[in-house]
Amino acid sequence: MSGPILVTTATGKQGSAAIRALLKLPSPPSTILAVTRSAASAGAQKLASSSPTIKLVEGTLKNVPALFDAAARLTDRPIWGVYSIQLPQGMDIADEEIQGKSLIDEALARGAKHFVYSSVDRGGTDKSWSNPTDIPHFRTKHNIELYLREKAKGSAMTWTILRPVAFMDNLAPGMQSRVFLASLNSTLKPGQPLQWIACRDIGVFAAKAFENPSEYDGKAIGLAGDELTVDQTSEAFKDVTGEALTPTWSILGSALKLVSAELRAMINWFGSEGYGADIEAVRKMHPALMDLRTWIAEDSKFEKK
Repeated sequence: MSGPILVTTATGKQGSAAIRALLKLPSPPSTILAVTRSAASAGAQKLASSSPTIKLVEGTLKNVPALFDAAARLTDRPIWGVYSIQLPQGMDIADEEIQGKSLIDEALARGAKHFVYSSVDRGGTDKSWSNPTDIPHFRTKHNIELYLREKAKGSAMTWTILRPVAFMDNLAPGMQSRVFLASLNSTLKPGQPLQWIACRDIGVFAAKAFENPSEYDGKAIGLAGDELTVDQTSEAFKDVTGEALTPTWSILGSALKLVSAELRAMINWFGSEGYGADIEAVRKMHPALMDLRTWIAEDSKFEKK
């Protein structure tokens, strides 16, 4: 790694985790170009104040060339790496695919050396390549993956795809998490687990890929740190906080699937197919990989006993 790295959605869970991990490397990047919709926002200002290495790039993925132009004005060196994250919430699914592909095109046009794309696991390393699923935002990520692999052929740009599973960081105190667990409880088969990953660990793998691009070139890595049934998830919270995170009434879990076709497709897929990341392989690559109990104790907003 020898130059600036552009990080999209830099104030989000994955982007900020990647930036923290990059800053902890023995040889961090010369500049981290943190993309944010508003440089004046509290989140952006907090991020920028954490290190002089961070330069805020104000813009959106709706105009990727303009975004790269804005980033280029903040550094006297060519952009070396790109960390690509698109958030489907609040955007048209077609826009996610357009933006993801535009980032790849512009990275190639600007001579970026390594591209890391944050996607999603769709049943394991091999299956994910051929399994778009019927979940709209999983399918767009599948299309972006194939586009990256094809467009980078014969170029000087190496690439890595990270495929995280369900985010531990989406579990928070309050009813929303209990409703989600209720929906899982009524959908998963008896004894069927769901895989989870801490966003901190996604950031670690992004940093690893930028630190050793030749080692991670052409790899697509499913990322999971734990695999638990709903009952085991509840018990993990009880062990750390003294109070189980229990599912609420099943009728509310069913209602969650009714109000969102996207969530319904995803939760139903958890029950019919589900994630397939190799947790032991991931732990060999990153021995400090967090399980759910560790995440609850170290990174969650839940009160600890």
